[in-house]
Amino acid sequence: MKSTRVRTLRGTITPTGGKADQQLILNDQLINRGLRIKEFYVWPTLVGVSASRTVNAILSYARLGNANVVMDAGDNTQLGWAFYAQSASATGPEAVPPAFSGFFNQVIDPDHIINRDLFISLRSSSSADINYMIVCELLELDDNEAIVTIIKENSQSIE
Repeated sequence: MKSTRVRTLRGTITPTGGKADQQLILNDQLINRGLRIKEFYVWPTLVGVSASRTVNAILSYARLGNANVVMDAGDNTQLGWAFYAQSASATGPEAVPPAFSGFFNQVIDPDHIINRDLFISLRSSSSADINYMIVCELLELDDNEAIVTIIKENSQSIE
């Protein structure tokens, strides 16, 4: 496995009813090229000081469906999770602008490589657009590594 460069995937997703699901990478049949996720970020497009909101996002090999956006490390199709929380509160008329705080966390399984499909699914406390940015390492895989990567998409791990 040879690392060739870093790529960034970024965009915006519009939740419907607080949920969204989008395919980011389509299987191009080039199984000897892979991506290792290094960083995964989500945040609302409108970060206002008067709103509180949360966003839960999942990277996966398969479409999770809008009804099933649950961060589940036991689900072998999921490989990355990100959480964003924004809290805003005004303490009185002297607080202009109101007090603001934010929190972000990401968890990425370093042992998974994408060489076919990649999906992002999210649940948000608002219907505002959600930004995402995924930093990946582009890899060249030999035939054996490519086959093992495909098998790992469907089972937890292979030594």
